[in-house]
Amino acid sequence: MAVIYRSRYMVPISSAPLEHGALLVEQGRITAVGSADVLQRRYPALPCHDFGDAIVLPAFINAHTHLELSHAPRWFAAAGEDVAASGGFTDWILRLIRAKIALKPGAQEYRAAWDDGWRQSLATGTATVGDILSVPDLCAHSAAVLGGCSFVEIIGHDAVRVGQRLQQVDDCRDLRGHHCWGVAPHAPYTLSDELLRQCCRFAAVRHLRTTIHLAESEDEMQLLSAVDGPMAQQLYPFVGWEEYLPLRRCQRPLEMLERAGGLNDATTLVHGVHLNRSEIARVAAAGCAVVLCPRSNAALKVGTAPAADYLNAGVTLALGTDSLASNATLSLWDEMEFALHWFSGDLGCATLLRMCTIDAATALYGAAADGLGSLAAGAPATFQVLRPDKLPQLDAIYPFLCQGARSAEVEQVFIGGDRCYLAPDAATEDEQESDR
Repeated sequence: MAVIYRSRYMVPISSAPLEHGALLVEQGRITAVGSADVLQRRYPALPCHDFGDAIVLPAFINAHTHLELSHAPRWFAAAGEDVAASGGFTDWILRLIRAKIALKPGAQEYRAAWDDGWRQSLATGTATVGDILSVPDLCAHSAAVLGGCSFVEIIGHDAVRVGQRLQQVDDCRDLRGHHCWGVAPHAPYTLSDELLRQCCRFAAVRHLRTTIHLAESEDEMQLLSAVDGPMAQQLYPFVGWEEYLPLRRCQRPLEMLERAGGLNDATTLVHGVHLNRSEIARVAAAGCAVVLCPRSNAALKVGTAPAADYLNAGVTLALGTDSLASNATLSLWDEMEFALHWFSGDLGCATLLRMCTIDAATALYGAAADGLGSLAAGAPATFQVLRPDKLPQLDAIYPFLCQGARSAEVEQVFIGGDRCYLAPDAATEDEQESDR
């Protein structure tokens, strides 16, 4: 049955904000957006749910995260690793590896962490994620629960293991729709040239999207360009990869990706902190999207991504939280507020909101985004209801929305027309409310 949803403010992202706006939803999709009074007069027989003094906007899309690491802070503590250590990027990787070795989390522990991360995401208005899966046992569970795209992570120099992980991608495509799966070669510093090429060929033949951590840290740049630095001296010996150091060919990471055939519009780059302007121009020409993760970059002290250069080059930018192994929350409200200051005003409020909605959908799905991330006719009815204590003026709605305080004001989240989240303190009020 078709339903009209109205609220004091409607923020479609794809068009200007509305006061006393409404959505007409039918069979999980939005069929009209506009004045609430006009829609109700046009369809007087339809039920109308009035959210009252609330803000309705698209549910957020976290373009890069690792839900399986949502319990990483407690793993660090249990393994005796300093959660707040700031010894640099490679030191953080080593602490995470040591914690996993010490605790040996199994499928049950990873699933509990994944579930907790997904609950935290929904509770802060995120309904779609670009999730990185490195644990094979999580694939079926992710397929049954997740809203978004799961990227099966490929990491290491073992060709047999890489082949097995790629085979798993094929198996996963039977669990959920084709466009819901992708390939995630971890990074140029954890794969050989040939194995990275193999991942890119695999994805291209199957018309799957690819995502890759790229140019995140100076440690990565040192390893790839000079076969030196903390990764060469600490990480590779620790994981038994010393024999592969001669394979590093004094390249920059973007060059490695390009030679592997992965620099194209089906690939989304994550971080991109250390790409220069000429490289950014190549990223733009190739049609790659880039996901920025500013709070993670700050926590790991890897630098600040050149956001203004990406925007000036016309690169599609999205926002991601990365994981709770390097971030305090999975809230994109928190990420937007931090990004406003971290990028020194280069990313404005309207841009940041697009990065969490329309542009994030493009980063995850490309041309198959199908209107996700907007409130527009034909788009999926995937939205969130925000109930602040006090509403701003309509002309101040974007700055108001780019604040971490909004995290606690998410009352409801709808995915494809179905309510998938209701805040605990809103349950009684919602049960008493009758449609009118």
